[in-house]
Amino acid sequence: MFNVITPLSRYENLKYLIDFLEPLGITWHVITDSDVKFKVSFDQDWIKHYICPNKEVHFWERCNHAINWFLDLGVVQNNLMYCMLNDDDAYEPDFFKKIAKAKEIAEQSKTNTDVIICSMERGHKIPSTAVHPRMHPTTKLWAYPENMAIGSVGVEQIILSGEVISKYRLPLEPEGDGMFILEVLKHHPHIYVPQANVWFNYFEPERWVK
Repeated sequence: MFNVITPLSRYENLKYLIDFLEPLGITWHVITDSDVKFKVSFDQDWIKHYICPNKEVHFWERCNHAINWFLDLGVVQNNLMYCMLNDDDAYEPDFFKKIAKAKEIAEQSKTNTDVIICSMERGHKIPSTAVHPRMHPTTKLWAYPENMAIGSVGVEQIILSGEVISKYRLPLEPEGDGMFILEVLKHHPHIYVPQANVWFNYFEPERWVK
């Protein structure tokens, strides 16, 4: 049911991402750049690999452009759910079980679940090597209506049906993820699942005490 889209450029995290995601029962759509100087391939049938002609300069442009390029491919299925995960993030182990349960309960009351917002934990401390614009604070981004504002919600927090996500594209802006989410929420009913957590920058050195 759940599909995760990841533009991959931090190849040092690949093994960790596979180890984290494989037990979750998802389909992982990995997007790599066409200018990578080494071969990238996968044997796992739950991983789908795409090579994007990505020439953008800034990391947020490359990431957003790659997601938009993937959506333009036409491989998204309307009846499945999609979310986006950066290549240094992770999910708590029971993340998708929590989302599936909340979705089931909402649908029993005839509530539309095409758009779901979860929470995001942001670690324990700001890394000593972090520089602007990556000096993200450690305050938790709760999945509450009052937090749906640019700078207070990240693209990792939204899960959408294929029917909805195929209609939108991420702005190539530093705050494009917040802009994207606000635009989706403006036009579609949605539910909040604050008990389900993405782990932001989980593989960033020093951010998490593991």
